Amino acid sequence: MSDLKKLGSGPHELRVEVNCCNVKKIDLKFYGIEKPTCKVVLTYKDQKYESATLPGLDPTWEEEFVFCVDDYENDKVSAVFYMGDQKLGDEQHFALNKLLRGKQTFKGLIVPGGKADFMFTALNFGEEKAEEENDAFMDFL
Repeated sequence: MSDLKKLGSGPHELRVEVNCCNVKKIDLKFYGIEKPTCKVVLTYKDQKYESATLPGLDPTWEEEFVFCVDDYENDKVSAVFYMGDQKLGDEQHFALNKLLRGKQTFKGLIVPGGKADFMFTALNFGEEKAEEENDAFMDFL
């Protein structure tokens, strides 16, 4: 893993690991791409993280950083995938309010031809454990 990068100064900390992507099903000719290089840009308010730009259709970053979050109940982190300087796919937003404290949660960014993988971890916010499901609706059986 690379050095941990800390961004911002909010009271709550969110660790994001940018792991890898696999976009082997992309039609490079359609997008006019000759030599693919991939990167991911994640943003929370004015905090922005850019992964390294790596060659190929399935790079492995294994980079991690910490966003300082103000309002985890309402705020989201956005992710955008780039091949070269070209944005591919839509910007996706990931809610923070369902993260469990200290537990890694998988997040995937869907892009043309594949996806990019992340792990989100709420370091000092969120519930300690998941709410138990209420099975009372089955009582009538």
